Amino acid sequence: MIQRWMAAAAATALILASGSAFAQSINDSSAPVDISADEQENINSQCRTIFRGNVEMLQDKSRLRASVVNAYSTRKPGAQAGSNACGDVDHVEAEGDVYFVNQDQTVRGDRAVFTYSNDTIVITGNVIVVRGQDVARGDRMTVNTKTNDVKLESNAKGRGKTGRVRSVIYPEKSQTPASANR
Repeated sequence: MIQRWMAAAAATALILASGSAFAQSINDSSAPVDISADEQENINSQCRTIFRGNVEMLQDKSRLRASVVNAYSTRKPGAQAGSNACGDVDHVEAEGDVYFVNQDQTVRGDRAVFTYSNDTIVITGNVIVVRGQDVARGDRMTVNTKTNDVKLESNAKGRGKTGRVRSVIYPEKSQTPASANR
């Protein structure tokens, strides 16, 4: 469940900040997930697990922090209410100072939702992506983790408006001076 979330967040950051396709695995999705929070609540009747208070999820070299994380599972077909009525995770929601970091980049936002059925992660509210010196900002970022399509949007429209989508990307410096190639 969380493995796909962590991989999606890593892909999101890498794609947006570098402007290139996600070509390598940032996170080992088979590694164990270590989740800590001030409290955990399982609501089996809703197939929902809630982690509240200083939530931190660690997997391999990646970390996700948020105030609250909700994991929603599907109900098994024909299952009666009870401990075995819930199946696979359908979607995960992280809220409140959502922060993802790994060795290459950081992503922050106010809220993030990863939906497994359409392989989409949506991060909203003051989205900031940083990789090295590269920085991208917007109000909403949508990533398809299968196709690596990324869309960064802003509520502000029109030239000269503050709050529009903004990216500052530093080109990689060549190892050879330009004059040496002539």
